[in-house]
Amino acid sequence: MPDSPGWSDEHKETVDWMWAEIRQLSIDVGDHPYWKSVPTDIPVKTRMQLKRHARPAEAPEAA
Repeated sequence: MPDSPGWSDEHKETVDWMWAEIRQLSIDVGDHPYWKSVPTDIPVKTRMQLKRHARPAEAPEAA
């Protein structure tokens, strides 16, 4: 198989721009005034519930 030509400079710039956009949007969401109106324990509990649903406990192996 021939080597991959890799990413062009345009592709690299696009990926860098997208990651910068993701970082900024994450900051914007986290700093949104809405979160000042929500008691601190609610987002923490909700996040933990989401994590449990995303990664349910593994079932024990059958003997």
